Amino acid sequence: MPRFSVFTDPKKLAIFIHRFWDAITLIENRGEAISFLKDLLTPTEVRMLAKRLQIADMLAKGYKYEDIKTHMRVTVQTISHVNNKLNYGEDGLIKILQKLEKIDQSRQDRFEGKRNLFSQPPGLGRAASNLAALGVSKIVSHHKKVSSIKSSRKML
Repeated sequence: MPRFSVFTDPKKLAIFIHRFWDAITLIENRGEAISFLKDLLTPTEVRMLAKRLQIADMLAKGYKYEDIKTHMRVTVQTISHVNNKLNYGEDGLIKILQKLEKIDQSRQDRFEGKRNLFSQPPGLGRAASNLAALGVSKIVSHHKKVSSIKSSRKML
């Protein structure tokens, strides 16, 4: 994403960020979301965010860093950043991945018999498809363990 001026007044910036979150919550449907984000973001920023979401999905399904790096053409640092957000973030990615999994499943049900475009990248073989079958549940169970550890540390 583009660099951003570090000279912005922190109080003003906080207001800008709150207004941005408010704007996101005002979006009522997919069409509005597309229009808003296409007007707000550059095509490169849209691609970058879409790739991060796909990286999160692949991590949740158990793909190895090397497979993600090759398939998505991203750096290990980007994969690591997304992985940290999955494991130690605020559950936002996990919740969206769970919802997307339901959408992907309904699409797959509609197009039964056609190659599932959402389950795995091409060329990763049978072992990867078995991992993909685990879905987001693996990352959710891991995140619950991490959350319980965080909670116990706060009590100390």
